[in-house]
Amino acid sequence: MRLFIAVELPKAVRNEVGAALKELKMLSSGGRFVQENNLHITLHFIGESNDLAGAVKAMQSAVRGIRPFELRPAGFSSFERSGSRTAFIEVGGNTGELTILHESLQTALADNGFAREYRRFVPHITLGRSVEFDELVYAQLQETEFKTSFTASEITLFESVKEKGKLVYIPLHREKL
Repeated sequence: MRLFIAVELPKAVRNEVGAALKELKMLSSGGRFVQENNLHITLHFIGESNDLAGAVKAMQSAVRGIRPFELRPAGFSSFERSGSRTAFIEVGGNTGELTILHESLQTALADNGFAREYRRFVPHITLGRSVEFDELVYAQLQETEFKTSFTASEITLFESVKEKGKLVYIPLHREKL
């Protein structure tokens, strides 16, 4: 199973970020875009694993002492890695608490036999990979303003599966903060 742990977005936030996603698709000259119902904030990509019990145990350990906190979509950005551009929405709000949750999850996963991620955690909502757009489009998308916010009150273990050529994220376990 291909697994990852994330913060799910409520429908109102997915809809608002989805509008930015539609604009990006319309203005870009190509890319692999996330489906609106799959938008989320990744905390840790586990990859191929059948150790559901270990992942759940790590999640339970990671959330101890962490209370729900506010997050919001903040603005459009992108980064390049290996010549490929990833477009995303930055996450604002209480990102300090989100980073604490991420670090706690990293430690708990490592304690349960999973590989630790060492790159710097940048909270974001991925819109697409290998996205092609010019600087004018980038500037236009950066003007997008978001009005929604939400309370992050749980983390979710997802399985990523392909159905009819599209990725579907199936929630396997939710752990309350």
